[in-house]
Amino acid sequence: MKKIVLLGVLIFLLNGCSILSELAAFTKCEFRLLSLQEPALCGIDVSQKSFWSDFSFMEGQIIAGQLLKKSLPFEITVNVEVRNPGASVAAVNSIQWIAFIDDLQVAQGTIHERVEVPPSGGVNKIPLRIQADLIDYLEGDNPRAMLNFALNLVNAGDQASQMTMKIKPSVLIGSQSIQYPDYFIITKEFKSGN
Repeated sequence: MKKIVLLGVLIFLLNGCSILSELAAFTKCEFRLLSLQEPALCGIDVSQKSFWSDFSFMEGQIIAGQLLKKSLPFEITVNVEVRNPGASVAAVNSIQWIAFIDDLQVAQGTIHERVEVPPSGGVNKIPLRIQADLIDYLEGDNPRAMLNFALNLVNAGDQASQMTMKIKPSVLIGSQSIQYPDYFIITKEFKSGN
């Protein structure tokens, strides 16, 4: 019986070492903001909008109605690319993330799924769906400025916007979550016409 318990403890420890090595490999990966997809302002697809005049009358009414409610909901998927230059698989069980737009924290969340990146230059894409109410961060600006802010994120406005993501990976060893001690910071500037 003692041999079975000892074997179980040994397997648990070896498994824990393997998982920690996957986390260590993940910390050596290269990260970049790959792309933005599916931008929506007040539920309206803004991927093909460049100017206020590109919105239909009905879309303008929807946005105006939201503004009267003191709300400007914005959603976008941020694709983070992870490249593994190392010789072993890089993997984590969850990732905490914080999104910033022009140095304003607009959203945060956690992905609770395993992410693996193959070794030797392997790449994986992590989609993060960001939802924020822009009115919370831009109170006092006029509605056109708020709209332009959202459009800048999809390369359609007349001013550049900077998106920054902070991500913190963690792994599970047994039922214990082990987090990397610090955040990785990924930044990209989005400009009109690029």
